[in-house]
Amino acid sequence: MPLRKLLYTLTLLLTVNLLTAQTFTSNLNDTIPDNNTVVAFDIQVSGLPAVIDTNFGLETVCLNMYHTYCSDMEVQIKSPDGTVVTLFSGIGGGDDNFFNTCLEGVGTPIGQGSAPFTGTFKSQGTLGNINNGQNPNGTWQLLCRDMAAIDIGTN
Repeated sequence: MPLRKLLYTLTLLLTVNLLTAQTFTSNLNDTIPDNNTVVAFDIQVSGLPAVIDTNFGLETVCLNMYHTYCSDMEVQIKSPDGTVVTLFSGIGGGDDNFFNTCLEGVGTPIGQGSAPFTGTFKSQGTLGNINNGQNPNGTWQLLCRDMAAIDIGTN
């Protein structure tokens, strides 16, 4: 089944003691080729304190992705210091799409959800590893990899 349009909206949410939050958003429309090619989608972050840690750090990553075979996809977040965390990989079987899908460090694991994935899930990797004392200002990347042939997408 050919891959339909893949739309990606990335939101990084950095929170201080659950009282205030900073949201950074990027909307892109670009191809994600199949067969294990990684595509990096950039999001620029600025104006934050110089350190993220367990008191002030990344809490949530949200995205929209239209894809006709969810389990083809691996999606990771990469911070400015190069720390990479897997949000999800190989989930959802042959079903379609991620709509308003948010990944956090707690909650129902995304692998226990079903497509179309909508709502908030626990990421497969440890999202808290990003909050390692690094400077959050700079270029963040959403790394998308279609791990199988046949269908490609646009983001």
